[in-house]
Amino acid sequence: MSETKSQNILYVVLAIGVLYTVYKNIEFDDYLKDNYEFTIGKATKYSGTGGLDRNVAYKYYVSNNVYIGAVKRDYEMASPLNKYYKVKYSTVKPEISEMYLTEEITDSSEIVKAGFKYKKW
Repeated sequence: MSETKSQNILYVVLAIGVLYTVYKNIEFDDYLKDNYEFTIGKATKYSGTGGLDRNVAYKYYVSNNVYIGAVKRDYEMASPLNKYYKVKYSTVKPEISEMYLTEEITDSSEIVKAGFKYKKW
């Protein structure tokens, strides 16, 4: 295969990847624009690294089912690990969600009502 043909294939693959990413972001936003509710999620993993990665993993419950999400952290904040935050999720596809790291929840009764077994550290 010639070098030019290989480069063209690479460009096509990259373009498809970019278009897919844009589509998924639009789909994600659409599901959270209408038909959403709020719950509480717990930050369960934190990588501490920067870049474009979503480095805070969290879990939340909807109808006794556990879901996992991830969000990029604001580095001006302290570590979110093992803390509880407000989560907006789609009522159509509950696996689509976003956690608001600026809205920490500390009320133990709300945390328990959201499905967690609360432990005060």
